[in-house]
Amino acid sequence: MNPADCDELHEMILRLGIATLLGGILGIDRDLHRKPAGIRVLALVSMGAAAISMVSVIVMPGDETHPGDGVLRTVQGVLSGIGFLGAGVIIRAQGKDEIHGLTTAASIWVTAILGMICGLGQWRLATCAFGLASGILLVGRWVEQQVLRFAPAPESLPPNAGTFPNTGAIQRLSESEFPDD
Repeated sequence: MNPADCDELHEMILRLGIATLLGGILGIDRDLHRKPAGIRVLALVSMGAAAISMVSVIVMPGDETHPGDGVLRTVQGVLSGIGFLGAGVIIRAQGKDEIHGLTTAASIWVTAILGMICGLGQWRLATCAFGLASGILLVGRWVEQQVLRFAPAPESLPPNAGTFPNTGAIQRLSESEFPDD
């Protein structure tokens, strides 16, 4: 159902409410792991994305199968804008090769997408995407821990293990071709 066709308040509340609920549920995982973007942030991101998606369909309606160019512009704008919010939670540990906040940033991004999906009334897609996102957040940590149990610790690897093969040969070649004068 197109939001432009539904003047009934309950349809709009349903779309916004489900988007808020799904975002909030994903936020529970982030709060449980003491991350900066939790229930409130992800619920707001999802609800906001749903609202702007609904507005884009109302303002620039198309036919039933092609909702209009406004939706595509909204999707692009939301995803670009949400990147800044996600970037704000990514932290590189000073003096270390560690980056924190990537899962939280990805959660913000997925939550915005869930909101847009709900705003457009695509319930099956919203259910599938929410189920997968929840599964990744709930089971992904355990899977990572199992994988890391069998992976060698970075300290036990040779010094050049993480570099591109033949880096030294490439450097020597470039120095012989373009010597410093």
